[in-house]
Amino acid sequence: MPLAISLIAPSSVTDEAAIEQGVRGLEALGVAVHRPAPLQRPARYLAGDRQWRLAQLHAAYADPATQAVWAVRGGFGCAQLAAGIDWALLARHPKPLVGYSDLTALLHQCHLRGLPAIHGPVAKAAGRLFEGPEAARALVRDQLEETLALIRGEARLDYPLAAWEEAPARLEGPVVGGNLITLASLAGTPLAFRAPPGALVILEDVGEPYYRLERALWQLVQAGALDEAAAVCLGTFEGCRAWDETPLEAIVAETLAPLGLSLYHGLPVGHGLHNRPWRYGATGTLVDGRLTLA
Repeated sequence: MPLAISLIAPSSVTDEAAIEQGVRGLEALGVAVHRPAPLQRPARYLAGDRQWRLAQLHAAYADPATQAVWAVRGGFGCAQLAAGIDWALLARHPKPLVGYSDLTALLHQCHLRGLPAIHGPVAKAAGRLFEGPEAARALVRDQLEETLALIRGEARLDYPLAAWEEAPARLEGPVVGGNLITLASLAGTPLAFRAPPGALVILEDVGEPYYRLERALWQLVQAGALDEAAAVCLGTFEGCRAWDETPLEAIVAETLAPLGLSLYHGLPVGHGLHNRPWRYGATGTLVDGRLTLA
């Protein structure tokens, strides 16, 4: 029986051609895509007004024929939905929510309620299977196949990374986090992010100058969001602009210094071509330059 997913548009509006290309890519991998018609009813820069996007989310979870709810893209808008979500309905129909970037807000809320979530490529990324160099298409295919394996509950994945400075020989804890700017934007709200004890916090971002990244991280630190974490693991920071010769890792290390957290970098997670999926909240083990998730 082929895997079936419910496609949703909880955030920014998406070009229709990109949606069609993404659906075609998922279908090429043997996925049956269920989507409402229309998927979008644009309101400003959003895929629809708040009630439209909420109704779509609820219908996706209630569909008995699908095994995951997959966001077509991120952008902005997910945090607007959290207060209106019928969490009891989602709990009656538990299935992984898949996405990243703006989806960070909802992935963490799902985790807090014991619901499955996967930080991984958005659905429109499957359109990359038909464009670019063969090596890039193969990488995208591998990452999508890993995502499908996580949805099926089959995969136990590991990821390369490196310690920025001297680090413990072994760390183990729940893996949480996501988009840095999104997490910082939630500080001071009912959705505020707080890493659980011993957490390995993954951070990534796109298109932000280093001073904005430092400001966002400083906000998380000052809000106490990382007080109980054990480590921060940096993914990719695609198109993020340096001010001078100072590497981003040094800026992050300086900002985290009062907390005494271990810092790792080079994780293949983020807005660039390398965006391997991971099960949100899974127990991760850091040892010998690898992050392994149970």
